[in-house]
Amino acid sequence: MHILEMQAAYGRLRGDSLRLEPGLNLIYAPNEGGKSTWAGFLKAMLYGIDTRDRDRKGYLADKNRYQPWSGAPMEGELVLTWHGRDITLRRGRQGNSPFGAFSAVYTGTEEPVPGLTGENCGETLVGAP
Repeated sequence: MHILEMQAAYGRLRGDSLRLEPGLNLIYAPNEGGKSTWAGFLKAMLYGIDTRDRDRKGYLADKNRYQPWSGAPMEGELVLTWHGRDITLRRGRQGNSPFGAFSAVYTGTEEPVPGLTGENCGETLVGAP
């Protein structure tokens, strides 16, 4: 799997895009520049967000920690290459569930990727449960 581009309304990101090039990519930014937010976004795009997780003393659940600062709905798009084909993953709100809506389509055709679901996306693409 090779990640090409990410676009997010997630935490401090307001529809921001991050394009990655072949090879090693470094995200260099000052404190509060969005580095950890991009990492959290990537994890959420691949594995979803656990809506059962609750805030505790000294800890914010991801569903609250990454609510867009702008007040917009939490949503995103991830374009990647997998087995030689470009795939676009999209997640967004479904009812009260942030990132509950999921689609995986072949980029350019919008044809659904067979067998790739919101529940198995991360494990299928990355190989890690």
